[in-house]
Parts: sequence; structure tokens; C-alpha cells
Amino acid sequence: MSTTVINVKPWLKFTATTVGRDKLYRGVQYFSRFLAWFLLRSGATKETVTRFDNLKKTLALSRKCKPIEHFESAMTAMSLREEIIRFFTVGKQLSYAGYLAFDALVFLDGAGAYKFQNIKRYIELSNKFWLSGIIFSFLGGLYKTRHIQIRRETASRGLKHHVESEKLSAHAEVKAIEREQHEVNKQLLQDALDMLIPSTSLGYVDLDDGLVGLIGTVTSIMGAQAHWAKVNKS
Repeated sequence: MSTTVINVKPWLKFTATTVGRDKLYRGVQYFSRFLAWFLLRSGATKETVTRFDNLKKTLALSRKCKPIEHFESAMTAMSLREEIIRFFTVGKQLSYAGYLAFDALVFLDGAGAYKFQNIKRYIELSNKFWLSGIIFSFLGGLYKTRHIQIRRETASRGLKHHVESEKLSAHAEVKAIEREQHEVNKQLLQDALDMLIPSTSLGYVDLDDGLVGLIGTVTSIMGAQAHWAKVNKS
């Protein structure tokens, strides 16, 4: 009688990281936001809607990271050789640091530890820094796409080479470039979707809670998949 052994090591490695746990909490938070919106319009009881709404708020308050990590990442990015990539990466990390710094104040206010008179201003600044970080990430992705296209054109010319070994090398390079572009495309899509969340909070676009909840759920899954592949790569 055969026994199926479930390998839990990849899951443990994923949840052992701060980013991994945050992706899970974020997914549940935004899905709860969608469910609260959906149940309210489906005629569910007030108690049921409140349960999911409270879950959303609780997870939102618990998902607070230290901005110092992004300051450290910005300092590390200063050593990048490519000037444009360095600019976008540092801008992204500093923006996220600002976002989390103001978000920490929002957390203190929401948790009742201290009530700020300018809390609405802090929420606005938090969302502006968040949106700025996503935009830096998106622009960096577009810049990488342009360079990947140039590399692909160069590698494609190598496929026309008469020497078989050169053809094989060029073919392998094209495949690697395609995989790299695929990852960049996924990040571009994730950033484009994520932009809509702080843009909605800032009033730049008008999306209801249901759509925002779905967008947040989808991008959380995308981010979790990318982080899973990163921590469990062989």
C-alpha cells in the first residue's frame, strides 16, 4: 500500500519570510474586501458583512512593515552600475519607505494608540508615496523591456550564423531573453493593476470596493507566485 508524502518544505520556506507572510495576509485582506462588497449587494445579513469587513480592517492594520528595510534597499541600489536602473530602483525604494513611514502613523491612529489631528493628510501622503513607488517600478520595467528588445535583436542575428555552435549559443540566448521578458511583463501587469488601488484612494480613478478587492487579490496572488519561485528555486 503506497503512501503519499507531502513535501511541506517549500511552504515552510515561503511562510518563513516576511514577504511571504505579507503576500498571504494581503490576499486574504483584499478578498475579504471583495466579499464584504459582494455580500452587501447580495442581501446578506449585516452581521455577515461586518465580519468580513472587520477581517479586512484587522489584516490591513496588521500588515505593517518597517520602512528601514526599504532605506537599506535604496542604499544597496546606489551601487548599481546602470544609471537609469539605479534611478528607478532608488526612487522605488525611497517611495516605499515614505509610504510605510506614513502608513505606520495611520496604523497608530487606527489601533487607537495615538490620535493624529492630520490623519487624513497622512493617509493621502501614504497613498501618494505608494503610487510613486509603483510608478517607479513600472517605468523601470519599461526601460528593461527596451534593453531586452535590443538584446533579442542581437541574439536573433546570431541565429543566421553559418557555424552550428554559434547558432546553438544564439538559440539558448534567445530562450533566456524570452524568459526574462516574460517575468518583466508579469511585473508590468502587476504594477499597472496595483496603481489603481492608491489611485482610487486618492480619487484619481473611481472604482468600487468590489473591483479594488479583486485587483488586490489578483496582484497578491501574482506577487506570491513570484516570491514562491524566488525562495524555492533550486
